[in-house]
Amino acid sequence: MTQVFYRKWRPQRFGEVAGQEHVTRTLRRAVSSGRVAHAYLFTGPRGVGKTSCARILAKALNCLSPSTGEPDNTCENCLAVNEDRMMDLIEIDAASNRGINDVRNLRDNVRFEPVAGRWKVYIIDEVHMMTLPAFNALLKTLEEPPPRTVMVLATTDVHTVPLTIISRCQRFDFKRLSNEDVIDRLAEVCGAEEIECEPAVLDLIAIAAWGSLRDAENVLEQLAVSNASERQEDGAVTITESHARDLLGLGDSSSSLDLAAALLEADTAKALAVINAEAERGADLQGLRNGAVDALRASLLMKAGVRDARGQSEEMVRAMRAAGQNASMDRLLHVLSVVGQAKIRGDTSSPLPLELAVLKAASAPVRDTSTHSASVADSTRAAAPPPPASRRPERPGRRAPPPQPMPPESPQYGVRPDAAPSRSRDLTPEQQRWSRVQWTLRRTKFRKYVIGALLKNAEAIGPVDGRLQLNFKSKSLRENLIEELQDPRARSALDSAVKEAYGAELQVDIESNGAAVGAQREKDPSAEASPLVRAALAMGARVVGTEDAPSGSGPA
Repeated sequence: MTQVFYRKWRPQRFGEVAGQEHVTRTLRRAVSSGRVAHAYLFTGPRGVGKTSCARILAKALNCLSPSTGEPDNTCENCLAVNEDRMMDLIEIDAASNRGINDVRNLRDNVRFEPVAGRWKVYIIDEVHMMTLPAFNALLKTLEEPPPRTVMVLATTDVHTVPLTIISRCQRFDFKRLSNEDVIDRLAEVCGAEEIECEPAVLDLIAIAAWGSLRDAENVLEQLAVSNASERQEDGAVTITESHARDLLGLGDSSSSLDLAAALLEADTAKALAVINAEAERGADLQGLRNGAVDALRASLLMKAGVRDARGQSEEMVRAMRAAGQNASMDRLLHVLSVVGQAKIRGDTSSPLPLELAVLKAASAPVRDTSTHSASVADSTRAAAPPPPASRRPERPGRRAPPPQPMPPESPQYGVRPDAAPSRSRDLTPEQQRWSRVQWTLRRTKFRKYVIGALLKNAEAIGPVDGRLQLNFKSKSLRENLIEELQDPRARSALDSAVKEAYGAELQVDIESNGAAVGAQREKDPSAEASPLVRAALAMGARVVGTEDAPSGSGPA
């Protein structure tokens, strides 16, 4: 049974590894100088040489006659590694040996000395698949393995490996291979396998593999097997570009370019005609879409002044540079986003999903108006009048804002129209002034009660003859206000709020709407009053309707 290309042409020396010179140079010097670490961590994308480098390292460590850190590939140990019969090279698939019991077996077996070589090398592939208990069980062995033991961990997802594992290893990051590295390696394989390719075939394979040499060699072998019946007289296999496009699902390049150009030119009729022509001949429309997306991506990068990392063909570059010359960046982004998100599932020969994407891409690009909307909203809020005050008092936990200086007197009672929020535009001037007092004292509290909340229950009458009469609907709230005004600071705050709202110093008289209270006050203002009322009267509060009230009583 023949070996597949990626195993048959696996690198056997550090110098044969493509595109990883920063890794191979360090490993080669470590072997030649005898400064080999006890644990390595190889991380990077698939098919870039992680496992190959690990096997070459094991072969170089056990080679009987190494040269500058390279194995000679002729001694018994090197041949044993190449033929997978080296007992001191143990390869473990962590995806199927990921539990704590598997690590315990490894920990027990690692104590044995090497059998044929000088070093025992463990290669644990896809190590990120191990469970957390397994990682924890491996820590001690990984940190202090027995002498002459090297452990190499390989993974494509290093972010899921615990930091305690990473910190115990020398880490090497393998990079994705460039298209040139892949093409050079494929050219060597084609020369050895007697495969002839048109110039664009290797470019298509490298683009499809996207940096994975194993994927590229698999595709090359698939194309070679597909064209084996067309061998020439000398035994060589010829691979054409059209055959490669059909196998890779890329479709006809000219059709993809025509579709991409029609989208950039907003020529909906031409774009739909290209799709229907491809569908009529039974082409894979997924390949048509993929080719159009690649062309649009190349045009977008050229518009931004960036070289395409995937290395598109010169034909595509010229065609898309001409098509995208008059297209704006917004247009390019819109078309590429719509076509790139088109989902062609199930029957890939149905043109409907791609036709819908073309029609949607033909519309004008949608602008991101979030910033514009925010600025418009800010300007609207700045131009709009302040909202009316809420009927609900503010939470008492917040600090009241500092009092604002009074502007010059306005034509209407010397009060600013926007100084205090009003509940309704139908309030009389007197009600607006009293609302201003309530607003000023809405968070003021010195003893137990918020003055502004108590004043919500009072109706202000006046001013008449320098007096402002407060009528309460609730006797209990009236007494609560009197209790609060026992604090001189509360009386001072009420006087200041009244002066600010009415523009003059006024004497505040506290009254109740209860007739019985008024009748009792005519006999004796303090005889039937509660202790709180009597205390307030003693401190100078004046009750309206009392004829023998102290003449020198100040405002409550």
